[in-house]
Amino acid sequence: MSQKITAKAGNGKRPKHKKVDRLTRAERREHQLVRQAAWLDRWTTCARTFLETLLNGEVTEILGRPYGTWGDRAEPIGVQARYNRCGKTTRGWFRRNGTYGRTLVLEGIVVALRVPRLRCHCGATVDLSFSAFAPYARISPELEERLREGLALGLTLRQVGEMTAPTNAGPLAKSTINARGQEVSRLVNVLRQGALEQVPPVVLVDGIWGKTLVPTGAEFVDRPGRTRPRVRRQRIGLLVAYGVEPTTGEWWVLDWERATQEDQASWARLLARLRERGLQAERGFQLLVSDGSDGLKAALAEVDLGAGVKHQLCVFHRLRNIGKAVKGLREAAPDAKEKAEAKEARRARRRAVVSEAAAIYQAENRTEVVRRRDAFVAKWQEEEPEAVATLLRDFERTIAYLDVQEAAARRGEIWDAKYLRTTSRLERLNRTLRRMVRQVVVFHAEAGLDVRVYLTLMQAGAIRIARGAEWTQVIEDALAA
Repeated sequence: MSQKITAKAGNGKRPKHKKVDRLTRAERREHQLVRQAAWLDRWTTCARTFLETLLNGEVTEILGRPYGTWGDRAEPIGVQARYNRCGKTTRGWFRRNGTYGRTLVLEGIVVALRVPRLRCHCGATVDLSFSAFAPYARISPELEERLREGLALGLTLRQVGEMTAPTNAGPLAKSTINARGQEVSRLVNVLRQGALEQVPPVVLVDGIWGKTLVPTGAEFVDRPGRTRPRVRRQRIGLLVAYGVEPTTGEWWVLDWERATQEDQASWARLLARLRERGLQAERGFQLLVSDGSDGLKAALAEVDLGAGVKHQLCVFHRLRNIGKAVKGLREAAPDAKEKAEAKEARRARRRAVVSEAAAIYQAENRTEVVRRRDAFVAKWQEEEPEAVATLLRDFERTIAYLDVQEAAARRGEIWDAKYLRTTSRLERLNRTLRRMVRQVVVFHAEAGLDVRVYLTLMQAGAIRIARGAEWTQVIEDALAA
């Protein structure tokens, strides 16, 4: 018997087999496209067959008789269909009337269907709704979900159309995409008007800005000869309120208000709506944290949120203002080298002042905070009077969190100060909202702005949903309901 002998490399190891690539990258791509086209054609045929079978099955179920069988007009059984002319709803008057063609855009393919049609014996057509698609709908629910997901990611209408174009035989119209987004406005109203499911002990408020188009009252005729309303750009703000549960660190968006400026009236509208929805001291609300807007301060005096509610000024914004107030050394620096040294000295002075000011708020009790504050004032009063004045301005409102924290400790609860003294935890979400606003550039309606904000917040996980639920499915289920 012959024995198989395996060749070995010089080091005693089996030589590595080298695969021979018989196709170039271009050839492989060409073969892949051919197979993909064939697969897509088979999938389209399969989808068309399935949908037409489903539609014909529904018609047979409605008629209650097999294909080619006449109905009994005396049969008193009613169905979910109605004749346009005589108004009858009994299926005995139904008869088949061929089919009509329509297209349905699914996720990845476009299917040309033959939809069964019914007619009454009186000659009128029959209004009939199928389970596969809504009346006059040309887009499947799955694709509608993808379109709303693209808007939630901050894409423009044109970008969403381009994203879905390769698999949908061309880009969808911007009006089609926009209509799918505007359906979410119903959910926006539910979120902003319903009672709060959970009243948070702490609420952070902040504002971001964008642009929208508003009508001027004038009209003009465009190039195709259509009369259009003339619009102008207007700066518009979003005053956003976030709830915080300081024992767990959980936070979520409660509401937002559109505003042209951060004035008393705009903040009062937001606070009054939150109060009506349940944000009151009697239900556990204790602390409001903001960056120190004068309009908000006046609105808090107007809207009563309950006894004992504290207003905390954001410590981060206060430290930033202290840094801006630092003047540093003022000696003349005639040459470039001395100017650079003087600039670096000012930076070092600013870092030192801000660092010592920040240490004040790291103390764990009011006594230590006051001691560190007095030491800071004694050290920097002569050299940096403006920075000291900035620190002392409304100082009690920058340490309001201490009272709330101590009250929680008496109840046996541990509230971390990082959830109580600044609005900095919102910056990541605010960057997401600002990025969306910059990508859209300008909103054509305030309702469109609300929808975009809602979708962006849902995608970012800033709106409370059931644990483990998928945000896209939550939206689709809510719209279906």
